[in-house]
Amino acid sequence: MILFDVIFAGGPEEILKKFLKSNHKVVFAADGILWPDKKLADKYPIVHIGKRYLNSGGFMGYAPYINRMVQLWNLQDNDDDQLFYTKIYIDPVKRETFNITLDHKCKIFQPLNGAIDEVVLKFENGKTRVKNTFYETLPVAINGNGPTKILLNYFGNYVPNSWTQDKGCTLCEFDTVDLSTVEVHPNVTIGIFIEQPTPFLPRFLDILLTLDYPKEALKLFIHNKEVYHEKDIKVFFDKAKYEISTIKIVGPEENLSQSEARNMGMDFCRQDEKCDYYFSVDADVVLTNPRTLKILIEQNRKIIAPLVTRHGKLWSNFWGALSPDGYYARSEDYVDIVQGKRVQNSFAKVIPGKNTILLFCIEMWIRVTELLSALPYFSACQSSKNVDSYSPSYKDMPLNLEKHATRFSLNS
Repeated sequence: MILFDVIFAGGPEEILKKFLKSNHKVVFAADGILWPDKKLADKYPIVHIGKRYLNSGGFMGYAPYINRMVQLWNLQDNDDDQLFYTKIYIDPVKRETFNITLDHKCKIFQPLNGAIDEVVLKFENGKTRVKNTFYETLPVAINGNGPTKILLNYFGNYVPNSWTQDKGCTLCEFDTVDLSTVEVHPNVTIGIFIEQPTPFLPRFLDILLTLDYPKEALKLFIHNKEVYHEKDIKVFFDKAKYEISTIKIVGPEENLSQSEARNMGMDFCRQDEKCDYYFSVDADVVLTNPRTLKILIEQNRKIIAPLVTRHGKLWSNFWGALSPDGYYARSEDYVDIVQGKRVQNSFAKVIPGKNTILLFCIEMWIRVTELLSALPYFSACQSSKNVDSYSPSYKDMPLNLEKHATRFSLNS
């Protein structure tokens, strides 16, 4: 039996081989944490090397033995199954009758709760596995039990072979689209946000007009908070109005907060029944590839965001992990992502931090609005709790993308 919060790092042949080597009829996952009844600790058999306590989050065995074992259940449906199996295991007679053992060294099952410091990613021979460094084992079923769902999510970026050192991202070319084969491009509203005095703003605005995308399929929403930049906006408008039919400008006189402005930009798209995508860009982002918008759309993800970095710095708009209070923490792979070592032809799920650049598929609006209430700089400007992002790369431009909520990467 395996719970829902499990990633398989290997196949059934490996699982069966390791099970048979145990030379027992039933094998349960082992844990370093005793739960739910700590008073039972003394009743457990002594274990000199390995984890001592039973974890019912994963077990396997011969069907007749498991069937006979579960026939002993005389409790209610909402009673604790782990306590039920624990009492069977700590009973010497029943343990021998059902020939039960625990996977003490995590050869098959790896519960993550209480074992975060034991596990690392292992890249070898074109494969990616989770390795238990305490026991030098490669567990097959990685169980994100307890408060370890984000760590499980992190491992899911790589295991099983989602990202390898040889091939990079093995999933990034799946379920994409080719805009060169369509006659009519999706309609896109570009939201532009000038929230502070920004150098080279005229250049940024002019680059928007060089995007390799049909101008008849574009609309612009511009929020300018700075009086200083009003002249730049006017110059841009006088040029852009001949190419882009709809341009909405909200100036500093409106005195909008960032969250109000960003919500207004999304509403501008949402209220347009022809709007297919909303592309939000901060003015301090430099777009160097005119195919940026096409590349993002061709990834065919619902929410996608490029990785934006600063030259020579470790700053980026990606969060790789969360602190206990739900804010920023540096992940183990963060530096490799920012330095491009796990971006080229690769992906890495991350959490949107600073909302410098995002592309939303508007059909996801209902789910997006729920998401935005948890994103910094959107709505209440709260911290994100569990938003995914991942990053493949196109031949000439590193990207970071994901199937649900995605951050994508443009090196500017």
